[in-house]
Amino acid sequence: MSKEHLDIGDLVRITTGKWEGFTGIVSQPITEETAGHVLIHSGGILGIEVTLDDVDLANETGAGFAQLAYNLIKLGSHVIEKKLIGNS
Repeated sequence: MSKEHLDIGDLVRITTGKWEGFTGIVSQPITEETAGHVLIHSGGILGIEVTLDDVDLANETGAGFAQLAYNLIKLGSHVIEKKLIGNS
């Protein structure tokens, strides 16, 4: 699929490098001209810099969708936990 940009909130699967196979959420737009950032969960929340060549859009039939759903749940619980600890 030809893609010119990915926007904040797009669900992607990393296809190259150390994080290949991980799924995440675009947190900074990615264009042909500029790299962006994707949030992934690997024991904690990590932001990694990626280009369009490093990612593919995730979809409901993609191999990474189940992992993505699991990581979104973990991401949400991590944010809630941090918020609760911060307010204690």
